[in-house]
Amino acid sequence: MNNSFARLIDGTLSTLRAEVLPHVDDEHARGQVWGVINLLNTLKVRADWSADLLLQQLEAQRRALGAVAEALRGEAAMPAGVPGAVPQIPSAADLMAARDQGNKVITLLLAWLAEPPPGVEPAALAAAEAALLGAMRAEVEIDLKYSPRPPFAQMSGAADG
Repeated sequence: MNNSFARLIDGTLSTLRAEVLPHVDDEHARGQVWGVINLLNTLKVRADWSADLLLQQLEAQRRALGAVAEALRGEAAMPAGVPGAVPQIPSAADLMAARDQGNKVITLLLAWLAEPPPGVEPAALAAAEAALLGAMRAEVEIDLKYSPRPPFAQMSGAADG
């Protein structure tokens, strides 16, 4: 079984803190090590293994299960626990493209709301704008949630870390 991405990062962080930092006497170098620790903490919550390998494995399973269902259609009852057709799973690139397209639509709608056609109720405009701004705020809050605080004190040498 493979270790998770987060566990590998945790092991690297532990080694840097326990084995590297105690042997670094230069303040600039210590700050650089703390910078690397901050970078690894950021990667831990924002990155993951490449989805390509997993997507290829899932696609192979999807094709196989589809072929089994086709081959056995009407021939035999499938064993309990065997799912029906496995849906096409979007890639990470598909998900990012969908997010980016949503951001383009939000931008387009905000521009339209700035100069709406006559006759649109002010309350409807306000509700639409509030919903769009809420989505933008949520995106920033999610971004911040997955951004660890950098150890500025340790990086600057102000704290013994």
